[in-house]
Amino acid sequence: MLQFVIKRLLYSIPVLLGVSIVVFAAVQFTPGDVAQSLLGFAATAEKVAELRQELGLDQPIYIQYANWLINLMQLDFGTSVAMRVPVAEILGTKIVNSLILTGVTLALVVVASFVLATFSGSRFRSKFDRMIVFGTLILASLPVFWLGIALLYVFGVQFRLFPMSGMYNMASPGGFWDLMHHAALPAVATAASSIAVVTRITRSSLIDCLNQPYILAARARGLSRNRVIYKHGVRSILPTFANVSGLQIGYVFGNAVFTEIIFNWPGVGLQLYDAILIRDIPMVQGCVLVVALVFVVGNLLSDTIVYGLDTTRR
Repeated sequence: MLQFVIKRLLYSIPVLLGVSIVVFAAVQFTPGDVAQSLLGFAATAEKVAELRQELGLDQPIYIQYANWLINLMQLDFGTSVAMRVPVAEILGTKIVNSLILTGVTLALVVVASFVLATFSGSRFRSKFDRMIVFGTLILASLPVFWLGIALLYVFGVQFRLFPMSGMYNMASPGGFWDLMHHAALPAVATAASSIAVVTRITRSSLIDCLNQPYILAARARGLSRNRVIYKHGVRSILPTFANVSGLQIGYVFGNAVFTEIIFNWPGVGLQLYDAILIRDIPMVQGCVLVVALVFVVGNLLSDTIVYGLDTTRR
């Protein structure tokens, strides 16, 4: 297991290097002058040139990238141009907040998709199965930002069952349950498409598994339907379920970028949105790198879990 994890970590290095190149190039080649945008169009040419020199923007692009990459290896994401504080210091709290939302969302994805896929796949072509297929098709088609706005309007404005923004009640924070109350709507909006994907794939895997000869032989030996489904069928699809669910970690974290903006959740997504508006280049680069890193870590966890399940089955 340790050897497998080390090998996967080594494979992740070129991926992260490629991501760093793409992130740096995408931000650097966006239209407009960063220094001019920060100082305003009324600033003199001397002030703009002075700020460009201070930010290192007057150097060749490859030197800028080399300096930025060297700093990254030392966990130095640079200094926020707008707030004049280290990017890592700001992102520390934001990452924790985003991971909280991601954790709640993943728990919802895992539980809901496993239950729906199991009941749907074990009742192939029944009315319940058709309802699940139709429902997941709709969920997969709904953009996360549209669903977030719809949930916010219905449950936050009309029925006032859930808070409309933030992580806690600012007047009287209520601890864990207050946090879960605030996270409910953002988690549902973020989880919807992932629930649809995981449910559909797991359902198909279960249907295929239940038609295998060894399952039919177990039924012929007199084993009950529920025992065959839940002891043999569900156990056989666990690697598929774990793999697909693990791949949703990065996808959920990426979707949370939109959810955090809609629900004013103080995470990486909201910070990225604010940084883009004011062209805070170091902050934008730091936020995008965090999202990419979560994708890589999510894939690593998924592969490790699947490898562990396969090893256990052998």
